[in-house]
Amino acid sequence: MQRENVQTQHESQETLDYLVRRFGPQVIRLAYYHVRDRYLAEDIAQEVFCRAYKNIAKFRNMSSYYTWLYRITVNLCRDVKASAYFRHMRPLHSTEASAQAAQDEAEQGGEVFAAVMSLPEKYRTVISLYYFDDMATPDIARTLGLKEATVRTRLARARELLRTKLEESQ
Repeated sequence: MQRENVQTQHESQETLDYLVRRFGPQVIRLAYYHVRDRYLAEDIAQEVFCRAYKNIAKFRNMSSYYTWLYRITVNLCRDVKASAYFRHMRPLHSTEASAQAAQDEAEQGGEVFAAVMSLPEKYRTVISLYYFDDMATPDIARTLGLKEATVRTRLARARELLRTKLEESQ
């Protein structure tokens, strides 16, 4: 029993190492899309991989690893955004946080990235998965638990909103 447990721990560690190497930047980026704070996104990513490690034995291969990590990340971001810290303490530093977010977004991709980040979350998510993570519409639908038609509609609306924002800024 002891040897079996050690083997399972070793396999879990190897799987976690793979997940961090393969999906680490995507998880951080996804968390950033939700919280718009680089350091908080890194903290969230660390917690995502801690939760993944704790629950790796429960992973049933009914989805891809990225879909699983995506759901953990989104759920954790929702928890953070609902927390007292995020709701009450963050506004005290909103000017500083906004300046930092603008700087981070300018570094990431300038005006287009900033425009994407200003979209409502449901549009920002599909645009980022489609363009930044190179996911196909069926994969986005599976990952988000939506119908493909809903994803296509959100992509079309997001593109229109982006077009309007970019035209206004010029």
